Amino acid sequence: MVVAEARGEGPDGAPPACAELLRIHAQAWSLALDQDGAEPRERVAERKRSLTLGVPTPYGVPFRGLLLPEVAAQMQTIFDAHLAPTVAFDDPYAVDANGDPLPPTAADDRTRAQKQHDALAAALGVAASSGLLPTIGGAAPTLVVSVDETDLLTGTGYAHAQGCEQPVSTLVARHIACTGVIQRITQGRDGRIVRIGTEERVFNRHQRRAIALRDGGCIIPGCTVPAGWCEIHHVTEYAGGGPTHTDNGVLLCWYHHRFLDRTGWHIRMNAGVPEAKAPAWHGVDHRRRAATTSPVRLKKRVLRT
Repeated sequence: MVVAEARGEGPDGAPPACAELLRIHAQAWSLALDQDGAEPRERVAERKRSLTLGVPTPYGVPFRGLLLPEVAAQMQTIFDAHLAPTVAFDDPYAVDANGDPLPPTAADDRTRAQKQHDALAAALGVAASSGLLPTIGGAAPTLVVSVDETDLLTGTGYAHAQGCEQPVSTLVARHIACTGVIQRITQGRDGRIVRIGTEERVFNRHQRRAIALRDGGCIIPGCTVPAGWCEIHHVTEYAGGGPTHTDNGVLLCWYHHRFLDRTGWHIRMNAGVPEAKAPAWHGVDHRRRAATTSPVRLKKRVLRT
């Protein structure tokens, strides 16, 4: 039957089937002829399931393993829901001063594998902050990053993430500090702890709800990541004295938050409303514009025009 479909000689007289359709036909016949069902394969998969982190390298941490089919399907669903930001250009027919068309520039040059990495990073962040995971020592699982305060303010030196042998940059430390909890510990020159500050939660749940209502989702134009998957970015850095206030916090997806300086988008607050300015590679309109995907605010904006 599958061969007949491939030749275009099937009972319905359809043209030769493509490779993907043939794969589906073959799978359907395999299931129909399998008298044992799925349980024997599932028992083998359950025994072989694994996920192992490798030895950290200067370029990242490898991992390998085998996922159960339903776990892989859940991960694929997360990837599909989270993949991209896709950024639309202001004017695809824009021309330069001489009337020549401007060359299109890729809005997002990440590979699919890189996008899936970023989706997994966002999912882990959401899970860790959900309050639903088992606690460690009575506290939620928390990524602890240590860095010298002077290095953090000057952007020099290294930071260290607990559980990873490879140091990270102070840029990474600032990104983590922007969305987490900061606790200042003062040590003497001999290493003795002389003062332990209280934990300072960057944004509480009430502030997050208010910011999500105002912004709708990631405020970078064209990005479709919803509020629940976003982090809150301090427009004026917390480490530099920026207040933990709704007038200083905006929603950004993990990717745009982690690489904000590198992508070229500029964000500022104007009377408590976030505004985004496009980088040079994005279209021709580089004015600062109020940024939101909130349906209520968008509806009001339409009614004003």
